[in-house]
Amino acid sequence: MTQTADAAGTSLSNPDFESGDLSGWTTTGTAFTGAVTDDPGWGWGCCFNQQGSYHLWGFAAGGDAATGTLTSEPFTLTGTGMVSALVSGGRNENDLYAALTTLDGTVLHKATGTDDEAYRRVTWDAREHLGKQLRVTVVDKATGGWGHINLDDVRVGTDPAPDPSQRGLAAHWDFTEGKGTTTREKVSQAADPVSYVFTDAQYKPDSDPLWRPKNEADGVLSGALLFDGYSTWVTRAAAQTQLPTDGLTVEAWVAPRAFEWGDDGKPSAVVNQQDKAAKRGFSLGVGRHGRWQFGIGTGDAWHEVTVPKPAALAAGKWAHLSAVFAPSEGAIRLFLNGEQVAEAAVPTGARLAKADVPLIIGRHNQPAIINGTFAVNMFNGLIDEVKIHNSALTPAAVTAGHQKDVQTFAGGTTPKARMEMDRSRYDGDRYRPGYHFTAPNHWMNEPHAPIQYKGKYHLFYQHNSHGPYWHNIAWGHAVSEDLVHWRDLPVALAPTEDTVAPDGVWSGDAAYDENGVPVLLFTAGNDSQRPNQATGLARPVDPGDSDLVEWKMHPTLVTSQTADLNVGAGRKVRFGDFRDPFVWKEGDTWFQLMGSGVQTTDGKDIGGTALLYTSKNLTDWSYSGPLMTGDVAAHPKTGQVWELPTFLPIGKDAQGRERRALLINPAFPAGPGEYSSKYVYYWVGTWDAQARRWTPDTTEPRLMDYGDHFTGPSGTVDDKGRSLVFSIAQDRRTERAHYDAGWAHNAGLPIELSMRPDGDLGFRPVEEVSRLHTGEPLLDISTPTSLADANTRLAGIKGDMLHIKLTLERGSADTFGLDVLRSPGDEERTRLFYDAPAGQLGVDRTRSGNNSSAEPGFGIHKGPLALSHGTLTLDVFLDRSMVEAYANNHKSITTRAYPFRQDSLGLRLFGDGSTVKSMTVWKMGNMTD
Repeated sequence: MTQTADAAGTSLSNPDFESGDLSGWTTTGTAFTGAVTDDPGWGWGCCFNQQGSYHLWGFAAGGDAATGTLTSEPFTLTGTGMVSALVSGGRNENDLYAALTTLDGTVLHKATGTDDEAYRRVTWDAREHLGKQLRVTVVDKATGGWGHINLDDVRVGTDPAPDPSQRGLAAHWDFTEGKGTTTREKVSQAADPVSYVFTDAQYKPDSDPLWRPKNEADGVLSGALLFDGYSTWVTRAAAQTQLPTDGLTVEAWVAPRAFEWGDDGKPSAVVNQQDKAAKRGFSLGVGRHGRWQFGIGTGDAWHEVTVPKPAALAAGKWAHLSAVFAPSEGAIRLFLNGEQVAEAAVPTGARLAKADVPLIIGRHNQPAIINGTFAVNMFNGLIDEVKIHNSALTPAAVTAGHQKDVQTFAGGTTPKARMEMDRSRYDGDRYRPGYHFTAPNHWMNEPHAPIQYKGKYHLFYQHNSHGPYWHNIAWGHAVSEDLVHWRDLPVALAPTEDTVAPDGVWSGDAAYDENGVPVLLFTAGNDSQRPNQATGLARPVDPGDSDLVEWKMHPTLVTSQTADLNVGAGRKVRFGDFRDPFVWKEGDTWFQLMGSGVQTTDGKDIGGTALLYTSKNLTDWSYSGPLMTGDVAAHPKTGQVWELPTFLPIGKDAQGRERRALLINPAFPAGPGEYSSKYVYYWVGTWDAQARRWTPDTTEPRLMDYGDHFTGPSGTVDDKGRSLVFSIAQDRRTERAHYDAGWAHNAGLPIELSMRPDGDLGFRPVEEVSRLHTGEPLLDISTPTSLADANTRLAGIKGDMLHIKLTLERGSADTFGLDVLRSPGDEERTRLFYDAPAGQLGVDRTRSGNNSSAEPGFGIHKGPLALSHGTLTLDVFLDRSMVEAYANNHKSITTRAYPFRQDSLGLRLFGDGSTVKSMTVWKMGNMTD
C-alpha cells in the first residue's frame, strides 16, 4: 500500500489542525480545550512526528486527569471510502479512543493509543458507507496515567483501498525503500526507524543503512536490507502492532552472512518481541551453525522448537522461514522453504502472552553484551519480507505462500544473496588506513598463512564478520599479485558443526603438499575438548582455482597437545595453551611449530616455547621437543606463552650453515596485561634440519619494533627467495571507538628479512610499496640541503597518506628527525627522532592526539640503533592513523596517532646542525586501487 494523498485533499474541515485551533470541531469537557500545539516533542522525550506544524496533543489541555470529547463536523464519505488518521497517546480501548461514527454516534471503527506519544497511522475501511454522512469523534474518559489521546492528519476518501496482499496480516515489512533511515510497515503504514551506526557517524560523513539495490529479477526479494551484525536493527513501539493471542504465523526471508556464537544460549534474532524470563512474547531467530528456532511465551511457560541439523541454514544463501503457533491444534510448526521441518506440542488452551517490549527486527530484545559495548545475538545478513499473520496458517497455506514468492523470481530460481562486504561504507573515515591491508569490514587481528600460488599471493586473517570486536573468529581471505594491492575473497574457513573446529578457526599457516598445492593448517577450536586448541588441516576444493576460494577441512585433527609432552627434566608443558602452527618443508619432511609454554612440575611459569613436530605426509605428526624455551623471569615482556612462532631463513653464514630468525608474539595468560599485544621478539641463529637443532646466537631476546603496535607475525618464502613477514598493527582504540568506527586494526606493510653483516636480523618494506606511489614526487631533494631550506620546500606539502624517504646526516645535532601529522602551530605532531648521545631511535607521541584511543596519554618509545656512517635513513609511511618508520633497514617504529585537529597534516624536519642528504615524498594510493 502506498500513500498517495494527505489531509489537504479531504472533505473534512480543518482535518489536520493547521489552523492552529479547533475550528470545525466541537468539544465537551476539558480534555481537548487548548490542546492544539505545534510542539515537536513532549518535553521529556521526542518526537510526535506530526504531519505539518500543528496537531492535537491531549495532554496539553489538562494533563491526564481531564476528560471530554472532540467531534468533527459531519462529512460525506466519498473517494476511496477509506478514512485514516494519525493516533497516539494512552492505550485504553474502552475509555480512550478515536472513532469513525454515524451522525447518531454509532461507532463504526475505533482505535486507541499505544502508550506512546509517537504517532502511528490507523486506517479504517468504510467503503460500505460511501455516500453517507459520518463524523470523527475522539473520546477521553480516562483519568489515570496515560489518560490522554492525540490526533492529527485525518484523511477522508484519499487513501487507497487496502492491498489484498495485506489481508490477514498484523504486520508486513517489505524493505523496498532503497534509502533512508526508516522502513514503512505496510499494514499500519507507520515508518519504523532503522538503527545504523553511520546515520550519526563520529569519524566519517553520515551515511544510510545498507540497503540493497533493486533488481526486478529478484521478485519479492528485490531490494532488502542488509543487517551488519552489530549496529543495524528495526524497532517499533511495544503496542504499535496488535498481535493475536490464539494463533499466529511469523515468516521472513533471510540470508545469513555468518552465524554467531550464541552467547547465553540465545539466538540471533530475526524478529522478536520477547521477555523469555517472564515467559511472554515470541522470537524467531538463528542459533549456532544455522540451527534456527522459534519460541513463544504463554505466561506460564516458554515453548521453543529448534530445527534438526538437515534443516540448518547455509551461510550466504536465501531461505524462507515460517513459524506457526497453532494452539487449537496443540502445535508449533516450523517450515523451511515451504516444507515442514520441525514440530513441537503445546497445550490446546495455550495463548500468546504479549511482552510489553518493543518489536525488533535483527536484534534480540535481551542481548548478551560483549566488552560492555557490543550487543550480540544479532542477525548478520539480509532480511526481507517479514510478515506476521493474524492466524495460524495451515501447512498447505504456508507451502502456497512460499510458492507464490518463488514465482516472482526470474526462472523460478531463488536469487543470489548479494551481501559482499563493501569497503565504501567507510569512505571519509579520517583514521582508517588506505593502503595498509584492512579487513573489508569489522574486526581483524593477525594476518597469517601467507602463501604464493599460480602467481598470486594469498593472505588470510583473523576476522569477525559480525562486528568490530573479538568473537566468532573465522579466516578472512584476500589475494594480491604484488603484495600491496589486495582483492577481497569470501571467508575461507569458519566454525562449522561436525568438524574439528565447531567453536573457532584461529591463527595458523599455509604450506604446500606433495603436489605443490597449498594446504592450510589452523588452530581448531572445540570447547568440548581440553585443551580446546589443536591443529586442523584444510585443502582447496578446486586446486585449479588460482583464487582458492573454497576449502574443505580434514575430518580429523593432525596434532593435539597432551599433558605429558617431554619439555625437559623437572618441567611440564603449559597444558591448554597450544596454538598457531607454523609449517615449512625441507627435503621430504614437513616441520611444524606450535606456540605454547613451559612450567615447572609444580606449576611455576618458566617461559614461552615453540614445540617442534615433523611429518612425512602433513596428517601424521611426531613430536620432537621444544625448539626453544624462553625465560619469563629474566625477560618478563617475552610472556609465559609464545604465540605465532615464525621461523624463516635469512641466509647462510661463512661456514654454509643456514641462518634463521625465530619471531614470537608474547602472551600473558597469567598477566600482567600491560605487556599484551605490544611486542614481537626475535632470536637469530643456525638451524640444522637433519639434527632438528636450533642454536640461537644468544638467549637474549631482541625487539623488532620500538613502537608498541607491531604484533602478530606470520611469514613465508616467496618465489623470489624472499622471507616475508606480515604483522598486525594494533589500533588501541576504546571499544566505543571501535563501535562508532565500525572497524578494528589493520596489517602492517609486508617486510623482507635479511641477514646483516654482523649476523643480526635486518628488515625493510618490500620493494613493491613503490607501486602505491601516485604521480610524481611531491618533493625530491637529491643533494645536501640545510634543514631551513628543506622545511621551506616542505611547507606546502600536506597529507596523511604519504611515503617519505629521508636520509639525515647528524652533523653537530644531538637530537634530530622528522615531525609528521603536524598542525600549522605545532599544537599536534608525531615526532620521529634519533637521540645521538644515547644511540637510540624513538617516537615522541606526547602531542600526537589521542582522539578515540584507549590510552589516556601517549608517551615516548625508543630503543637502540647505531647510525650508519653518521647518517640515519628513514623510510616513513603515513596512512591516516598509521605511522610506520623503518630505520637503516635494521629497526622500525610502528605507532598510531589520532589527531583531534583536521589540519594536522604537515611535515617538518628538526635538529639544528644536521643536514638533509636526500629526501623524497610521494603521495600514496589505496590498497584496492
